[in-house]
Amino acid sequence: MNLLELNGITKSFSGVPVLDHVDLEVRAGEIHALAGENGAGKSTLMNIVSGVTPADSGQMLWEGRPVRVRSPRDAMNLGISFVHQELALVPQLSAAENVFLGRHPSARGWVRWSEIHDRASELFQSLGSPIDPRVRVADLSLATRQLIEIARGLAFGARLIIMDEPTAPLTDQDAGCLFRTIGNLRERGVGVIYISHRLKEIFRIADRVTVMRDGRRVLTEDCARMSEDAIVRAMVGVELKERLEGRPASDAKDTEAIRIEGPVDITVHHGEIVGLAGLAGAGRTKLLEWIFGTGRNHAGRIFVNGREVAIRTPIDAIRHGIALVADDRKTKGLVLNASLRDNIALAGSRDVFIHAAQETRAAARLAGELRIKYAGLDQAVQYLSGGNQQKAVLAKWLFAGARIFLLDEPTRGIDVRSKAEIYDLVRALAHDGAAVLMASSEHEELLGLADRILVMHRGRIAGGLAHDEATEERIVRLATGGVN
Repeated sequence: MNLLELNGITKSFSGVPVLDHVDLEVRAGEIHALAGENGAGKSTLMNIVSGVTPADSGQMLWEGRPVRVRSPRDAMNLGISFVHQELALVPQLSAAENVFLGRHPSARGWVRWSEIHDRASELFQSLGSPIDPRVRVADLSLATRQLIEIARGLAFGARLIIMDEPTAPLTDQDAGCLFRTIGNLRERGVGVIYISHRLKEIFRIADRVTVMRDGRRVLTEDCARMSEDAIVRAMVGVELKERLEGRPASDAKDTEAIRIEGPVDITVHHGEIVGLAGLAGAGRTKLLEWIFGTGRNHAGRIFVNGREVAIRTPIDAIRHGIALVADDRKTKGLVLNASLRDNIALAGSRDVFIHAAQETRAAARLAGELRIKYAGLDQAVQYLSGGNQQKAVLAKWLFAGARIFLLDEPTRGIDVRSKAEIYDLVRALAHDGAAVLMASSEHEELLGLADRILVMHRGRIAGGLAHDEATEERIVRLATGGVN
């Protein structure tokens, strides 16, 4: 018998259909991946399951019984817990207090603290992570905070846990800890709906995968019978590899665009894409932020178009045509409550006066060229999908006239179609003569895009690989301190 069963779930907002007769089944003890582009309807479907949003029509069954979930409290009482990407914890409280937040065991008005600490400790142990129940959440890693969210659901009898992009903010090591926790949930008979854009993760932990496209379920299959290409085809109708293979000849010119001398030595020419690989903590982000004037000062020198320049602030970098697409677009690249138009014009407005008409025309043109999906130029960027937010960051730098692009994990947390469009845009920038220095943890995209790949290890360049000699094995060997 299925733990959860959805039949013909339909939902529209303002007359626009978002879900079209969607079916979904999740078994007890099953890790069921939910894949699809941003806007495919995944979040709306899960909001219906968790009681945040009501369905217009359709039926939900819980352990074979028809149920109506009108609120998150109804979902919790059934045994459904939702671990959102933005964790709902109180940093100032302890791990145990967060587990039992709002439902502290008490007697005659007094909180039973010893029971809270003992029960929390037992939960953490059962999930394979002996967290001190008295430690403040603010002092814990993101992976440990996610485990506390999971423990909170189990404390109140969760039988189904929904996880929305849980590894997006995690290092590879922390993600491994989370996967072990998910394995423990499977052994306990808890069902998990795992939403992710990262296909390798789906094949690593999931039993079955359901793919959604344009508000419809297009595929449900055992992961053992699927391939990454098959999932991508189901999501967007094209294979992502097709956008990386058949790589055009390099457009690199002989003239250097930017040269770094110490703490590392790097040269990027006009029309060239240089990849920057390395493990988490290798120093890629620190290097790019230092070049852009936001990081800690180093004793290095920066040359732009052959002339040494002093870059102490981002304003200096912008004046020299340098752009940084940061690793976290929400905190470092955008003003979330500002409009799409204002975000695009943010770095290019250098006059004392605001030329509203000119900015509006330029924003509309760039939004169209980059195929940003938006309701209007006055729409706040926080309401755009992750892929469209990333395109807005790139549009900002195009508006500013940048010719040197520092890209830090430019496809992190975005759907497959947006990834493909970012790849096309990066190639178009190089074809137009821009210089691109691109840091990425996705070796496949570096191998498909870069003319050269530089590998960092402990803040230094461990080695460089030309496009025709680069392999994932050689990248990993250099990244871990081995010899090429």
